Amino acid sequence: MASTTPLKDLTENFFLCSVCLNQFKEPKLLPCLHRYCRDCLNTVIQASQDGTVKCPLCQQDYVIPENGIDDFKTDFHMKSMLEFVIMQKAFENENVKQCVSCSENAKVCAYCFKCRDFLCDPCYMVHVNSKMFTEHQTHILKLDNVESRNLTLEKLSTLTEDPRCHIHMKKEAQLCCCTCRHVPVCIVCIYSKHKGHDLQDVSELAKREREVLKPKLAELNKHKDKLYDLTNKIESTMQKLNENAEKKTNRLIIQHKKQMQKINDKLDECIKVRKRGLKDIERGGKDKCDQITINLEEELNQVREKYDKIRKNVKRQYDTAYEEFNQKCDQTESTFISKLESLNVCLRDLITTKDLRVKKNKDELKEMSDYCDTIIKRYENFTATTSSILASKDDWTHAQCIPDIRAACEPLIEEMIKENTELEYLSDFKDNVTLAQHEESVVDIAGIKAKVWSIKGITSSGDGNIVITGRASKWYSHITVVNRKGEIQRQDQIKNDTSKYFVWCYCCPLSEFKVITACKSDIGIYDVRDGAFSKKNICDVITRWPSDQYVSCVTTDPVTSHIIVGTNSRDVYVFTDQLNYSHMLTLPDVIDGAFDITVHRGCLLVCCNGSDRAYAVTMEESESKLMYEFTKPDHDGYDWSLHSVCTDKNEFIYMLWVDDSGLFERGILVQYSQDGRHLLTTRTVDENVRCVTSLEEDWSEKLVLATYTSGKLYTYGLNVNIT
Repeated sequence: MASTTPLKDLTENFFLCSVCLNQFKEPKLLPCLHRYCRDCLNTVIQASQDGTVKCPLCQQDYVIPENGIDDFKTDFHMKSMLEFVIMQKAFENENVKQCVSCSENAKVCAYCFKCRDFLCDPCYMVHVNSKMFTEHQTHILKLDNVESRNLTLEKLSTLTEDPRCHIHMKKEAQLCCCTCRHVPVCIVCIYSKHKGHDLQDVSELAKREREVLKPKLAELNKHKDKLYDLTNKIESTMQKLNENAEKKTNRLIIQHKKQMQKINDKLDECIKVRKRGLKDIERGGKDKCDQITINLEEELNQVREKYDKIRKNVKRQYDTAYEEFNQKCDQTESTFISKLESLNVCLRDLITTKDLRVKKNKDELKEMSDYCDTIIKRYENFTATTSSILASKDDWTHAQCIPDIRAACEPLIEEMIKENTELEYLSDFKDNVTLAQHEESVVDIAGIKAKVWSIKGITSSGDGNIVITGRASKWYSHITVVNRKGEIQRQDQIKNDTSKYFVWCYCCPLSEFKVITACKSDIGIYDVRDGAFSKKNICDVITRWPSDQYVSCVTTDPVTSHIIVGTNSRDVYVFTDQLNYSHMLTLPDVIDGAFDITVHRGCLLVCCNGSDRAYAVTMEESESKLMYEFTKPDHDGYDWSLHSVCTDKNEFIYMLWVDDSGLFERGILVQYSQDGRHLLTTRTVDENVRCVTSLEEDWSEKLVLATYTSGKLYTYGLNVNIT
């Protein structure tokens, strides 16, 4: 923006109207500093139907003034520069022109801005030396100085004469009327049309306007790098979106192949079982028939009829068994084939949803990129216009143009500093998990209710079975492995060394076939395949274990495989997967004990023991810090108490809340967002439900809820969609 800026620094497009693509004719200036030919802008105004005009370049809307095109400011600065451009092109053509003084056709050597015409060499000398043309002498441009590399905007402004009064065009303007948008006025207008208006000396007005503009330009340029960097960020986001889309497709295909392989393996095994079974039945039938035949041959003819009858009965029995077994295999194979078809449909739906999401994100990025290009063009037009105006160092130009520059600067800065937080989510996909409205199944666990046993812990194993733990008696806890139908696969009782408390036994997964149990002051590892069990008393490895302290919950960290044991106090103990003590965490003051815990995204989710609140806390240091509190459900106006928490593989959080303050207990299952800060859905459940876990079955995931004393398992489906 230095005053030495040559005209060559302004591109040819700077002097072209963006509507007609020709050089400006009577340029009119919009508040955004974009200029158009008078006729071009008038055409745009006439096409408007709502009383506003939209800038063709930056799309900003402006109210059309009462007098239409006449009330839009004329760009005097551009007219001045255009006058020089036209004159320069005329010189460059080197044609013979008519001199304004002698009216002879000759090769001209200068241009007089006062006469607004060309001069030949003799007339030029008269203009320079004659006292008659004293007023002209400062406004004469010699041919040698016409080259744009030698002529700056500042020098050009000194050659041009001051503007004429906007009403009395033959009179020079002496003052600037601020009331009428800084138009030039003469002495006559002071006592007529502009009487009582705010009339200012142009030099003083220009100086004040320049001072006011300086901080605005500084603030604008401060955000320049951020504006140009936005284009790079959009391109990077678009690239990241394409990469993530490809990765998502590959993950879906890989998952599909694994599930296909799993079901095909089961189908192959079923076919093998069919072949072996049918072959065994055929062999058994043939052997029996052969034996009957041998017996018939050994017996007398009088018993032949008897053996024929026996043979027919035996054949009928084996034929029936053959048919029944064949039908059973058909049903099993049909189930697997149906699952394969369902899996293929699911994959197609997920890929279709993903493709739609990619298209939507790309459209939004394209729209954002176009808008960013518009802002950049507005900025570049603003800086080019401002540079040319300030470089002229002409008071009249500054007084008339700088207010428009300042007015256009404010909205441009607002657009340049606008944050684009949506870029982050446009580059990736999220799996949205919805909780089924009603349970898929309800089963009774064999023997639990009849034995008056309780359930305090629940988890799943790698073979699709469910592990439950709880109290069997005052001295014993139980570990029971059941299938989805509630049928017991394994069951063991463990004696616990306690005399003061009932045995509440908790559990959580450690590996595919091993679970962690925790009870009073014992922790152990249980193998669901053969019932192998090893345990350790926490008091033996921790010197600081208060006599009134006991284990209240347990979980594992999937990243470190650490075992995390919660207690009825603020102390939380961490062990390795070999039951070796690692370190201790102290929960924040707002938590007086952990009723249930789980690890989520590197932090610990804690169901508070006494305040009926749930919190997320850090685990990096011995003194954990509070991250956020979960929203307590306001459902049906009851006072809900928190009992259990778990997460699914998509990192959504689920909590069991129970109202046991009244005559009838009530239970709800609440789903929270992946960041834990939003309550998503609420489902009413059995009032006796006290613990919850997730279970993977085939290619889907379920939530399994267990009741405290009635021995029931409730299963809820989780539907996954791409968002």
